[in-house]
Amino acid sequence: TNIYDALMAALKQPPTEGMLPIVLFLTDGLPTVGNTSEVAIREIVVKSNPYNRRVFTFGVGFDVNAPLLEKIAQESRAKSEFVLPKEDVEVKIGKVFRGLSGPILADTKLEVLDKDGDRAIGRVRDILPSKLPDLFEGDQLVLVGQFVSKEPIQFTISGNYLGKERSFKFTFEFDKADVRNGFVSRLWASRKIAELIDLVRQMGAEPGVTTSNPKIKELVDEIIKLSTEFGILTEYTAFLAQEGTELHDHTVVREMVGDRLQSRAVSARSGMGAVNQSFNMEAMKSASTATGGYGGGYSNEYLDENMQRVRITNVQQVNDRAYYNKSNRWIDSRIVDKDKDIKPDKTIEFGSKEYFELADKLAKENRQGSIALKGDVLMQFEGKNILIKMPNN
Repeated sequence: TNIYDALMAALKQPPTEGMLPIVLFLTDGLPTVGNTSEVAIREIVVKSNPYNRRVFTFGVGFDVNAPLLEKIAQESRAKSEFVLPKEDVEVKIGKVFRGLSGPILADTKLEVLDKDGDRAIGRVRDILPSKLPDLFEGDQLVLVGQFVSKEPIQFTISGNYLGKERSFKFTFEFDKADVRNGFVSRLWASRKIAELIDLVRQMGAEPGVTTSNPKIKELVDEIIKLSTEFGILTEYTAFLAQEGTELHDHTVVREMVGDRLQSRAVSARSGMGAVNQSFNMEAMKSASTATGGYGGGYSNEYLDENMQRVRITNVQQVNDRAYYNKSNRWIDSRIVDKDKDIKPDKTIEFGSKEYFELADKLAKENRQGSIALKGDVLMQFEGKNILIKMPNN
């Protein structure tokens, strides 16, 4: 399979005037002829794509380089699809082709402005996706990010609609912001974790790269931090929820996550064990609701290397918090990795006056779900570690 030369030939062809240049790239094999370098092939769409063609990739079967096909599509503002052995290729291609009856908005870009219409530099960070895709028929664009201050802010999304500039403006006021939509922060965290893992996967294309690389070490630390805080676990971090895992031992945790990323994200470039990672990453990147992706709401789910669905139930995502079940006790993610034996500053019995006072305070913040878990709950509230003792039955 000569992927390099095939892409070069397709990208060099002059496009039809007035049409969005698109390539549908199907492959059922690995690059074996010509230039087989994964890095060189993925760079074609950036350095040797004179007409900015969108390359929609289709990996047929498991004998394909999954991270390579993902990156080719991502860099060209397109999408990647994987056709499993028992799936109908025509159905998958037809679904994508029907969506290409557009685009509604091409070359999309985002501009962030302050209340006076000037560029709001430094007001937002970590907006995902960092590179906006083209929007086709039926597409939905969901942007998530972090705000730095509470001053009003404006967003302008613009692009090319049938040869004409088109823009949409949105104004965000923060005076009524609260935690009632706590799932939004998890959507951001899920996408951020997926982006970090994807960076590790793409670095795996470089010969000899391991998780001992300083850049990968930084990525591993950030993956652990976000995964623990938001209770979003993947095949690389699922062991964090296991009984007996000492989350306070950061050196051991870092080593274990690094080993899993090395054996899976870095080393698994093709086969079922690579395609499953692409499915998981897409689910995390495209989640747009509280129950988006394979899991959501109150559980984590992912596909393992055998394409079997795995569900983690001893980590619960409640409102805008996450809790780990350790020794039959639900522990707030903000303190679960601090000490081996976390001592409560205060103990509150279920049904007591203090319990109902706490419940009332939590309800005003839309965090009452934190005391609806079955079993004792050790949570952080108003700067203190509070143990809520629940009835045994």
